[in-house]
Amino acid sequence: MIEENITPPTPEQIAQVREAAYNATHPASWVWNEDAISWVAPVAQPTDGFPYLWDEDVNNWIPFPDFPRN
Repeated sequence: MIEENITPPTPEQIAQVREAAYNATHPASWVWNEDAISWVAPVAQPTDGFPYLWDEDVNNWIPFPDFPRN
């Protein structure tokens, strides 16, 4: 196994990443989750293995158009 010398991020770098994520474009219905440092949908994305898109008009996930569902 090859060990890499990785320097952990500084508090300033962490703050910059958090600020960039907070200021990122997101659907209006999503809420900020500080633990995840991310915007989170009010409805969990399905975990059935198929791709979904967020539809802000219905505030829910919709199946990815034209993706085969066998």
